[in-house]
Amino acid sequence: MPVPMNARVLVVDDSVTVRKVVQAILSGSGYAVVASGDGQDALQLLERESVDLVLLDFVMPRMNGYQFCRELRAREGVRDLPVVLMSAKAERIRDQFLRQTGAVDAITKPFDPRALVAVVEGALQRMAEGRAPQVPAAEDMPEEEMLSMTNDSVPPSSLLVPGPSAHTELAQALVDAIGADVASAVQDGRPPADRLRGVIESALASKGMPALLQRLRWSLAPGSDEVLVGDVESIPIGEIMQLLQMQRQTGLLEISNGKIVVLVHLREGLVDLAQCRHGDPELLLGRYFLERQLLSGQDLEIAVRDAETRGELLGARLVGLGLVTQQDLTAALARQTSEIIYEALRWKRGCFLLRRDVRTPEAENAALALPIASIVMEGFRRVDEWRMIEETIRFEEVLLRDDLAISALKTEQLTAQEHAVLAEIDGKRRVREIIERSHQSSFDICKTFYRLLKSRLVRRKAA
Repeated sequence: MPVPMNARVLVVDDSVTVRKVVQAILSGSGYAVVASGDGQDALQLLERESVDLVLLDFVMPRMNGYQFCRELRAREGVRDLPVVLMSAKAERIRDQFLRQTGAVDAITKPFDPRALVAVVEGALQRMAEGRAPQVPAAEDMPEEEMLSMTNDSVPPSSLLVPGPSAHTELAQALVDAIGADVASAVQDGRPPADRLRGVIESALASKGMPALLQRLRWSLAPGSDEVLVGDVESIPIGEIMQLLQMQRQTGLLEISNGKIVVLVHLREGLVDLAQCRHGDPELLLGRYFLERQLLSGQDLEIAVRDAETRGELLGARLVGLGLVTQQDLTAALARQTSEIIYEALRWKRGCFLLRRDVRTPEAENAALALPIASIVMEGFRRVDEWRMIEETIRFEEVLLRDDLAISALKTEQLTAQEHAVLAEIDGKRRVREIIERSHQSSFDICKTFYRLLKSRLVRRKAA
């Protein structure tokens, strides 16, 4: 029995970005896609519409993936509907989930678009050939939920037609910034030079000026083949990077929010290196060696001075001094590159420009060949978690330990990082100071603060 043409797939995930990217991938392969934000909404949708397959997240509000399957198997007409689990922890719980729910397959986030299509095709083919596993009766499914997992988020994916050159974009941006003011100033009776100066002064004070000035710098740069330029506010960086992966582009993607500049070196749609100018100190390469305790702070300072004196890159000098191995350097560069891109994915404003076929010695030497899909999907998972964390954690506040609650716990109930963060909480240091002392990323430490606050092992110091 052939797989149905234009099969309808229901995507159930509480992340809007997951729903968007899966819909874009499957629609591009000829599938009709409907989506729902949680299990309860999905069940209501199935009362109105028929689908051929369900792609299901595990961690969702109101009704998680396991609860959804249990309720699905209790309903006539849809109880045999094939289900595919998609979760960051799919590998860990795959066998148990498939056995308990009768799901057809599972795919681990982040996933390659081609892998997702292959899993969907395979699941539909197994159903069409009568090879799908037998679904259990709802009453035979254990009532207790499976172990919960952190939620997963991925970025939207869309096709994008390369835009005009940087010069054209700059001219239009200037018109947008001061055109209306110039037109109105003509009629105010002042000398033309005074009118124009007033308009320019006002424009320079605006929030959008840093991005405009970055475009001006780009437009003056010699010898580059500009094939893509635009605003982050209109086209998110995640979408741009997925386009560059699909088109297997080679070149230098520059992203700026007016203050920080991120350089992403691409080769055939893979990321060989990312660099950051004027960024947070935690994105400097040395931090990643300190984090893994491969170097002492003193050794790092000596190596930094030595590299500057010789005009060498820090990583190359560290290897030359025998302080780290080439494998250590590659791992640190991969971490640094990923976290630099994660930071850029958080930006809501800024601009970007792709210079095609631009290669640098640094990128050639690093040659990390990191897949864009994995970086971007992890980055958007972090964006979603950052939103939740920022509602709870304030960087300038002081936290206090609840020593009574902490003493009631067994040592193994806390992670090594939780122990380390608790040791830094002294009722005097601000959250920001503890992050700076940790040699860890702000994201990781803030997640730890969030867990400790939620478990009431620490509390806020009264103002």
